Amino acid sequence: MIHILLPGRNLVSIKHKFGLRGKLTVLIFLVVLALSAAMTIYTSSYLSSVIRKDYEHRAESVAGFVEASLIDRNTPSFSENIQSQIDNLVRTNDEIRKISIYAKSVAPVATSSDSSFAVIASTEKESKGSVAEAFDIQPVFTNETTFVDEEDEGAEGGAAGSEAPGDIHTIEMLAPLHDADGNPVASVGVYLDAGPRDSLIRSQQIRFAIITNLALLILLAVLYFALNRMLIRPIKKLTFAAKEISAHDRLQPLSLNRDDEIGDLASAFDEMAGTLNTRDEEVQLLLEASVAVSSALKVDKILQILCEKIAASQKVTYCRISLVDSVSGKLMVKAASPTREMPEWNQGIGDSLELSEARHHADVLASRKPCVLRHNGQLSVEGSEAEWEWALTADTKSALLLPLISKNKAIGVVTLGEVRKWDRTPFSAKKIEFYQTLMNQAAVAIENAELYEKTQGHVRELSAMHEISQAFTSTLDYQEVVSVVAQRVGNLIGAQFASVLLPDDQERHLNIVASYNLSAEYVWTINRKRKIPIGFGPVGMAFSEKRAFAVNNVASDDTYAQWKHVASIQGYSSLVALPLLAKGESIGVICIYFAEPRELKENEMNLLTTASNEAAIAIENSRMYENLQDAFVGTIRSLAETIDAKDTYTRGHSEKVSLYSEAIARGLGLQGAELQTIRYAGYLHDVGKIGIPDAILSKPGKLTVEEFNIIKKHPVLSEKILTPVNFPFPVQSIVRHHHERYDGNGYPDGLGGEENPLGARILFVADAYEAMTSDRPYRKALSTQMALGELERNTGTQFDPRVVEVFARIIRSESNTKREERMRA
Repeated sequence: MIHILLPGRNLVSIKHKFGLRGKLTVLIFLVVLALSAAMTIYTSSYLSSVIRKDYEHRAESVAGFVEASLIDRNTPSFSENIQSQIDNLVRTNDEIRKISIYAKSVAPVATSSDSSFAVIASTEKESKGSVAEAFDIQPVFTNETTFVDEEDEGAEGGAAGSEAPGDIHTIEMLAPLHDADGNPVASVGVYLDAGPRDSLIRSQQIRFAIITNLALLILLAVLYFALNRMLIRPIKKLTFAAKEISAHDRLQPLSLNRDDEIGDLASAFDEMAGTLNTRDEEVQLLLEASVAVSSALKVDKILQILCEKIAASQKVTYCRISLVDSVSGKLMVKAASPTREMPEWNQGIGDSLELSEARHHADVLASRKPCVLRHNGQLSVEGSEAEWEWALTADTKSALLLPLISKNKAIGVVTLGEVRKWDRTPFSAKKIEFYQTLMNQAAVAIENAELYEKTQGHVRELSAMHEISQAFTSTLDYQEVVSVVAQRVGNLIGAQFASVLLPDDQERHLNIVASYNLSAEYVWTINRKRKIPIGFGPVGMAFSEKRAFAVNNVASDDTYAQWKHVASIQGYSSLVALPLLAKGESIGVICIYFAEPRELKENEMNLLTTASNEAAIAIENSRMYENLQDAFVGTIRSLAETIDAKDTYTRGHSEKVSLYSEAIARGLGLQGAELQTIRYAGYLHDVGKIGIPDAILSKPGKLTVEEFNIIKKHPVLSEKILTPVNFPFPVQSIVRHHHERYDGNGYPDGLGGEENPLGARILFVADAYEAMTSDRPYRKALSTQMALGELERNTGTQFDPRVVEVFARIIRSESNTKREERMRA
């Protein structure tokens, strides 16, 4: 009802819904319908004509038969014979309704007509002998055959209508009959029943209509599907693709291989789709790269992100980004990314090349313009092959070099490489323009990242210096201070190792007094066998000349040749030595070691210099405090030395025990106050022997049980003597228990295992080893290997296994070093 009341809106709705497919369907249906109607009409006319000719042929056959019989007309029996023959014809042919023969009458005819022509024979007996109508005898005068259809008879005035039997539809043929000379002398009228003809025509029309309409329906379907495939489907694809444009989806090519207007339209659309897809990819890449690089705050990360985005989205084989190193001036690869598997691909990050050997890169940096290269195997410019192998790959067929410009200065080159062979360059002018836009955007992000890194670096430096200052001033213990100095300064710029070296008492050599991550064997070797003379080598010269010295590569620096072997064992390849200056004088050196060859930047050197100055002040203050502490133990140490001097066999015993104990403590990772405690305990562990009679101490033979019990009192006596001294660390406890056994069978308290202080367990091993390797009144000294074997045999019962293991490793390392020196000598 709404559509009827609103015809305008209904029409719009029908037009909207009745699309091209519907219109084509209606048009094809109307054409097929018109063809069906035309073919039906043509078929009816054709069938009527064929069947009528067949009827005419039959009528003419009857006429010929009658004409042959007319030759015997003058015989007496003619009338009966001809009548019999036509009767027989009608009887044997259902389609013949009537036959009449018209000729001049021989006898007078009983009729009012004065005509001389009468019906001489007829299958209708009542008409025989009657006067012939003028229409019936007309062929005699015209010598022509006439056919009259009952449907056409009305137009002729109905001349034959009276003769047609009943209401049956007939076809009348009037034909002339000739004599022997060929002259027309009579006429014959043959009346055929048209009913069978009409039935045949109708049945053939129906059959043909069915066949024709089926064929046309098939043709309609074929035309529909053909038009749908050739026209509707491409148009739908175009419509769908056009909607994708508005939906911002990626456009897919139609791929219609046709040579008509639709094909041209599809090709134009594919070209437009390719262009739009490329532009969309470029915009997407710009957006993604912008977001990615904006979120990154490190230059290397920005470059890697940019590299990966370009390589992946632009479908080049690989992308490399190289920056000009501010120190060396070389081009250095900072980022690289391939897009497909490359058997010999090497990212080359960190590789560098002199600009003099990279002519094309140098030109791009100088001109700040892109450059397209194609490898033809005949690079004539000297250095181009090296440049190709360094910046590209051996399989690269073409490349695009783009300048990376920051603050109106070219700071690097972006290399896009393609290993596929193109007949034309894969880098069009539009692509190059897009790449350059992307590079300019990246340059802004790099500037921001560099500024952020510098700011963060300053913040980190200030924060680190603040923490270092706090750590330096948090204690006055000398050992703790130098340990903190080694660790904090080493961590400041990511060093793997660090050490603090101070001059020995004679100020001839520098000894490691604190370290960070250095092995005990290394420290032992440097302090005992590979001593560092003041004024010699980078470390010694840093002390004497009061300035920093750097060794960027230990393997190639001859000034460090003497320590190259121990450096390789420890695992460092470069170092920097900074003087510790207090009141303008060198008090020591701090060394920073790196596992890889490294050249420090100016800001890093400045930071280390500031840190070393702070460290020097802290060390000087701690030394002053230590001197005060030394004053407390000086007398006791002198007393211990006096006790050692009482017996020529034990002279220097306490100093050696202290040295061994300190080495073991370092090997176990002890630092600061714990290390200082071990050192003092080593010096003072036998101070209680002052209360033991000399006769017992110097007795050359075996001690009696009573004498040994007196000797066993010296740890307790040592503790009592040291108790009045206010040590900042528990020296007294270590001294008391340095003869306790690991299995608990020692003295004075029978402590075992972890109950006994670690310092006492260390001192016990060092004391036993020094005693075994020294001459005694009752025996000669044992060799190093025998003494170590004795320690290891008593591991777990008398000695702590961990302490023995570390000590044995240190002593054997020293022995191996001596053996190598003898072999080199």
